[in-house]
Amino acid sequence: MGNAACKSCHAAEFSSHEHTRHKKTLYEASQTELGALAAPVGPIPGGGKLAWEQKQLTIVVPAKDTGEPISVPLNLALGSGKTGMTYLALHEEGSLEIRQSYFPHEKKFIVTPGQQQFESSVVGQTHTRAETKRCIGCHAVTVPEALIPERKFFGVGCESCHGAGGAHVSAMQKRDMSGGLKLIAFSSAGGKVINEACGRCHRSPGEVARMDDKAKQSTSRFQPYGLSLSKCFTQSQDKLSCVTCHNPHEDASTDQRRYEKTCLSCHSAPKKVCPVNPTQKCVSCHMPTKGVFPGTNFPIKMADHFIRIYRDGKPTR
Repeated sequence: MGNAACKSCHAAEFSSHEHTRHKKTLYEASQTELGALAAPVGPIPGGGKLAWEQKQLTIVVPAKDTGEPISVPLNLALGSGKTGMTYLALHEEGSLEIRQSYFPHEKKFIVTPGQQQFESSVVGQTHTRAETKRCIGCHAVTVPEALIPERKFFGVGCESCHGAGGAHVSAMQKRDMSGGLKLIAFSSAGGKVINEACGRCHRSPGEVARMDDKAKQSTSRFQPYGLSLSKCFTQSQDKLSCVTCHNPHEDASTDQRRYEKTCLSCHSAPKKVCPVNPTQKCVSCHMPTKGVFPGTNFPIKMADHFIRIYRDGKPTR
């Protein structure tokens, strides 16, 4: 249905979500769409060259057979622009993810995560159709076989979390509640259900458990997984979830006091109180900021969502 179908009944949520990074996490790779977020044309440090052709961003690469330069159209840009944006060139068998991501605010290219092992002469990593659909699917509500979503489905939308809304909208218009809401409602859901929903893109505990040891250390990058390891979650009687701290219809807050208030709703008298600082600095002490790709120089850092006690800068468990 698209977000607009939800606006008349859920105006506040629609208005708030409309300006979020989730909503703006997918762009067509065109001058019109990207605007100031577009990477500059010309040589890419480390190999390759970008150019505009009829307002479409392209990457100029040597042909495999002749070595002559050819232009490959780039179709989609993944990312909101808060950090890096990665470009995809789509083709019949899937996609090509170019080797370097562009960081608009730093105005520089950095090697795309997972492509550090490739030589600078390699344009990028190829993905199958299934892999491409999964990749785009975390940046769009739904992905067709042609791989480019309808414009109304760009970004994480209402139906990304609540499911297809057609039956719900129809029932509400008829004022027919006999069959229930006919969509996924989270108002009465437990923490595990909510965290699994967020984990579809931010990675669930079960998915990370099947990944390598390096991924299992990425408790700042895979937030639902990190939270699942925390005593705050395991002892919450299925109450603690991602939305305990984050309003899903807004960007993540940068107000530390807002998070501290949530912590203190459980960790204050007469309950267990922190002996070091009972009123503030909960997040900086128990969820320190860490790099999202351990062992690399990739610049993105986030709060470690494995909430735990640290002594001498090291976790106790």
